[in-house]
This record gives sequence, C-alpha cells and structure tokens, in this order.
Amino acid sequence: CSSVGANMARIAGFGELVGYRDKATTVPSVAPRVLTRYGKSLFPETESNTKEANVLQCFRPLSPDDLPIVGAVRSVPGVFVHSGHGTLGWTLCLATSECLATALKDEIKGIDDTEMFRLPGNVSVERAQLSPDRFL
Repeated sequence: CSSVGANMARIAGFGELVGYRDKATTVPSVAPRVLTRYGKSLFPETESNTKEANVLQCFRPLSPDDLPIVGAVRSVPGVFVHSGHGTLGWTLCLATSECLATALKDEIKGIDDTEMFRLPGNVSVERAQLSPDRFL
C-alpha cells in the first residue's frame, strides 16, 4: 500500500499467470476483487474505488527458476540480458543492474575468467546463477 495523493492510497502486489498480453484481456482477473477486499480490511472506514480505469496491469517477465536473467548471451556476441525478475523487479533491480554493468565492463576489457559478480557491501553472486546460458 502506498500513498498517491491526498486521501488516496494505491494497493498493489498481485501476480496472476495468464500468459501473454492477448490472454490478459480475455482471462478475467480476480486481482481487483481480492485487493479491494484486502484494502477494506486494512481501511474499513474508507470508500473503495475499483472502477476499471483505476485497475492497471503490467507484465513482469519471470524466469523458470525464479531468478533474474542477467549477463551476456554467449551464443550471440554483444547481446546482454537484464530480465526475468518477476515480482522482485523493484527489489532486485539495483543489484542486478550492477551485475549487468560489471558484465558489460568485463566484456569491453576482454575479461572472461571471473566467476563472481562483486557487489557493494562485500556481497558476491555467482555469474552462473544469473546467466542466460543456464537454460541451454
């Protein structure tokens, strides 16, 4: 729940697996009904506004193993991927952007022997865990 203006709040955070955009318009969503019920339980004294114009959908690519896909696609030189974060896009985007920047920098410098992404705060992530090539 987040504030969007005076006497207004945005309640979000629902995931539905419906496929591609064409399915999203033909498969009825339960999200508005569920989130409205949740909002009423949080704020019982308020009116809810669930007009269709106030319901927004967005598509968030999700990888099969629920980890982001970050790094070089080795079979296509010069192609890098930063996708598949699913519902954790905002949560992970800064860290995985740092990983992508490192991968690009290493490619430019010709470095190919690094097994880890080193992040601020003394955190390391194995490149193989996020590599697009892990699905090949």
